[in-house]
Amino acid sequence: LIAPHSLPEHPPEVQLPPPVETFFRTHGKVLVSTGWLEPEYDFPLQIRALGAIRQRVSGAGLMILGAGRLEESLRGQINATPYAEHVLLAGDVPHEAAMAALARCGLFLRTAWYDGDSVSVREALHFGTPVIATDNGMRPAGVRLIPVADLDALVEAAVDELGKGRRSPSAGRADDSGIHAVYDLYRELAG
Repeated sequence: LIAPHSLPEHPPEVQLPPPVETFFRTHGKVLVSTGWLEPEYDFPLQIRALGAIRQRVSGAGLMILGAGRLEESLRGQINATPYAEHVLLAGDVPHEAAMAALARCGLFLRTAWYDGDSVSVREALHFGTPVIATDNGMRPAGVRLIPVADLDALVEAAVDELGKGRRSPSAGRADDSGIHAVYDLYRELAG
């Protein structure tokens, strides 16, 4: 198994886009999710879950990073809730800004109907951010697993994880081993 990603020593020190920075300043517990705004990532589930989470966790807000064909329908779903001001569809942000947001948030969500090995999950864990993800049979150690499309499980796990707080980051140790292994494999195959 070769991990096709690289993890930095420390979270990137970048200026976040103004709406993202403002959202962090106005919400004590920020849940972040990233990905293409496509059906398989089940963002509607996260938006519905936030209402129940906010009833139990003061200051909770949901930030969704990414763009895609569901943007307009997700905006409609958000605007139809009484907590619309606590959901930010941030759009595409540079990768370094996304990593900085992952390092700063209280919880990372990766809900999906189906999914592969997510680099963003590994980045969040690396920075000490608790992760809740749907069980796809290949999540790394440290991820809190929930069943696909299970609203109650997501809410309970989120409330529990937000109550525990952040974990010790493994940041401080850069890990390029996967990239080097891919390079070595190609050299071996070409050689």
